[in-house]
Amino acid sequence: MSAVVNDIDRLVHFLKNVKLFAELSPESLAKLGSCLKTAEFPPSEVIVREGAPGVSMYIVKSGLVEVRKKDPTTGIDFLVAQLSEGAAVGEMSLLTGKPRSATVTTVQPTVVFTLTRADFRNLLTQHPEISLGLARILAERLEDATKQVGIEYVNLFKGKFDPRVVGLLPQQLCILHKVVPIAYVNNSVTLAMVNPSNLVAFDDVRRYIKGAIIEPQVCTEEDFKKFMDTVYPDLMGLSSDKKESDKKKEEDREKRRDDRRRHSHEFQMQSLEELQNEILSGLEVQQDEEDKTNATDLATASEDAPIVRLANNILALAIKKGASDIHIEPQENGVLLRLRIDGVLYVENRLSKKIQLPLASRFKILSRLDISERRLPQDGRISIKIEDRSIDFRVSTVPAKFGEKIVMRILDKSGSLLPLDKIIVHMPTVEKLRWMIAQPYGIIYVTGPTGSGKTTTLYSSLNEINSPEINISTAEDPIEYDLGGLCQVQTHKDIGLDFARILRAFLRQDPDVILVGETRDQETAKISVEAALTGHLVFTTLHTNDAPASFTRLEEMGIEPFLMANSTIGIIAQRLARRLCQHCKVPADVDDTTLGYFGYTKENAPVFYRGEGCDKCNHTGKKGRVGIYELLVMNDDLKRAVARGAKTDELRALATANGMKSLKEYAMYLMAEGLTSVDEVLSNLVVGAEP
Repeated sequence: MSAVVNDIDRLVHFLKNVKLFAELSPESLAKLGSCLKTAEFPPSEVIVREGAPGVSMYIVKSGLVEVRKKDPTTGIDFLVAQLSEGAAVGEMSLLTGKPRSATVTTVQPTVVFTLTRADFRNLLTQHPEISLGLARILAERLEDATKQVGIEYVNLFKGKFDPRVVGLLPQQLCILHKVVPIAYVNNSVTLAMVNPSNLVAFDDVRRYIKGAIIEPQVCTEEDFKKFMDTVYPDLMGLSSDKKESDKKKEEDREKRRDDRRRHSHEFQMQSLEELQNEILSGLEVQQDEEDKTNATDLATASEDAPIVRLANNILALAIKKGASDIHIEPQENGVLLRLRIDGVLYVENRLSKKIQLPLASRFKILSRLDISERRLPQDGRISIKIEDRSIDFRVSTVPAKFGEKIVMRILDKSGSLLPLDKIIVHMPTVEKLRWMIAQPYGIIYVTGPTGSGKTTTLYSSLNEINSPEINISTAEDPIEYDLGGLCQVQTHKDIGLDFARILRAFLRQDPDVILVGETRDQETAKISVEAALTGHLVFTTLHTNDAPASFTRLEEMGIEPFLMANSTIGIIAQRLARRLCQHCKVPADVDDTTLGYFGYTKENAPVFYRGEGCDKCNHTGKKGRVGIYELLVMNDDLKRAVARGAKTDELRALATANGMKSLKEYAMYLMAEGLTSVDEVLSNLVVGAEP
């Protein structure tokens, strides 16, 4: 009995800390608690979906949720807020009966209390004190919100309005956003609004009333409709025929708008051209005044609705085309938009120079960067959701000659990881790698230049051994994939949280497997080797040209040769080459010099291929990418050679004798299979001295 009483007391104490119920008595809270049901949600689970009916409210008992609102033009879900223990979700929708205005998704395992509409109505009927308490709390919240933003209530039928002021906005815009300009004094326009939180309305109003300060006042939806049906036509001198004509035009316009929204995922470059023209038609920035633009001006310009849509469309277009990077590069007479697709940069569009500052400011606002700072490099991040995919953009700005260059690396954290036999097409190589990752301890190095697919290989390897029985911890910069069951930690240089510090912490966390995003310095390299020698399986990356050269790089970092020999399981070197489109590949002629480099003659050479180009590959002849791998597996001979400090050439010869297929040999296999072309291989491999 005492346990039940304690549970009730704890629940009452919890509800007392919920702002919505803070003023209710303990007796009322106990009655309320008896109606609550508990629900558990795993990470990335949708609790409330935007547009769904409001049939319940939720109170976060434990965990973390994020609130996202969809951009109606692009379909991108932008993060609005994160809510934790004690936060209430969906109470306004429960009271009004209107559809949900945002989507609520769990970030961590989350437990919530649920209160249904039926239980809510029963409470109001059976316990009047709860009804009074809730009404008082909601009134106080509304009053506080009104005070905070300075919003007053206006009665549209108790004032005389100037037709010239009311006519500052087109009728269709007033109806769309349910707003009416009612006063204009000292460059300040008073706007009667049904929803003063409608930021899109502010964006659109600024397009028509440029430079004015907007002071919102709230009116009821019923008053607004009645005003537009009765007072507005008389005020503006609209006849009944004109009203019918305007109504039909508005219906047609709304229908076209709905059609655009339904097809908003089809982002053609024509839409960017239209947005650019719309921006330029309302932008009056002279070339010699750009340096005088202050932070406030930039913020206002970057909130203009076409600029917002242009920025959103650029992000969505890059995602749709499968780009890995977005480059926005100011030129002397314009702005170059380039996308990196399958490792190659393509010019996507050339934008007007006048768009440069507001577009850069818009991306900096999304990245939470300082829009007034244009002299120093800055780094930030944009987090969005589109079509249920969580996507991060790692944003970097650099002050260049003609303005700030912005580069955004696209990280699709929700992308599904392929098994090793799907990313590596040579099965003997797959079997060797699977043997390496099955070892109980030791270190596995993955080497290659930036953008060669090292992270994908590492995570696909971790995905194969991931299980509830294994404790896997990763230190990354940044976290590029979300993989369930892992402890993932991101470095933060500003607070001194680097790879070495995270590694030392991991060793006190009872790890089985450790991933280090990159071995950059001596301290990280030494801790990684020590972890491998003390019973842990360690994965990490290096920047070297091939697998045998990794030992020289480690020696330069100050790692003793005998430690390398005893800790290393194997080394993977890799590159990424563009994959030939299998729909349009045709045999290709190869000159004698190139054949000689690969050890072929005209008589014994296999058939080589090239891509002609077709609709499937956007007439490039290439579609997707394929990995080129070199796998060095340690054996006794290699361990002895490494321990005595053997040179790279000797190690390469021993590895080849042990069955290692070099990068060039693996590339020859891919060419013979028709998976890539000769020019791709030659552009990705370092040509050595050997033929």
